Amino acid sequence: MIRKNRCFTWCVLLMAVAAATVTTGQISEEKNEGALIGVLTSNAPKGDQAIACKRLAIYGSEKAVPALAPLLADEELASWARIALEAIPGPAVDGALREALGVLEGRLLIGTINSIAVRRDSRAVGALAQKLAASNADVASAAAVALGHIGGAEAVRALEPRLANAPGGVRSAVAEGLILCAEQCLAQDEAAQAVKLYDAVRAADVPDQRHLEAIRGAIHASQPRCKNLRTGFPILPDLCPR
Repeated sequence: MIRKNRCFTWCVLLMAVAAATVTTGQISEEKNEGALIGVLTSNAPKGDQAIACKRLAIYGSEKAVPALAPLLADEELASWARIALEAIPGPAVDGALREALGVLEGRLLIGTINSIAVRRDSRAVGALAQKLAASNADVASAAAVALGHIGGAEAVRALEPRLANAPGGVRSAVAEGLILCAEQCLAQDEAAQAVKLYDAVRAADVPDQRHLEAIRGAIHASQPRCKNLRTGFPILPDLCPR
């Protein structure tokens, strides 16, 4: 009986210590975030601000977005700010990146587009579609690839017309975007739509690399498929149960 009581007491103590550790850890993270935000909003050296951005990728929350968003326009700190913004969850980040699309230019704009692609923000599709007509070919190309990463019917509608009339360099990126959309269709078991997109790229005047990617994708999409009974995901025929 004494041994049982002793075990019970130790269990209670261990649970109390664990709870205290979690609480202390949360408080520590909040303090870290506050201190890092303070560095960004101060006159600290650029190197210190860059390190703060990098650490906010770990400790940051939506509270850090107002301090990080202005740095998207900073030539020296924009890439560091995007490291944090890409990692921080929540709609505030996506809103800040979409807002930056309307004011940034050149390399800074391309970087922001790439971050939107990483986050796959479907609400940015309309703004990215407009960038397909940008006079800067690198901006238009980044927008095309970003639309591919986001995927979906709206992205496809924006990309398909540009496959015929976009400038040569941009057209290759448009083809890449459509191939990425096709891959998403295939992952969602929409093989017919995937084949349609692959065929569009195969028929277009694009570099050989894109043609090869489209041919390979079309062959893969055209293969008979079955589904894993446990996960529901499609699998190749040679893996199907006999």
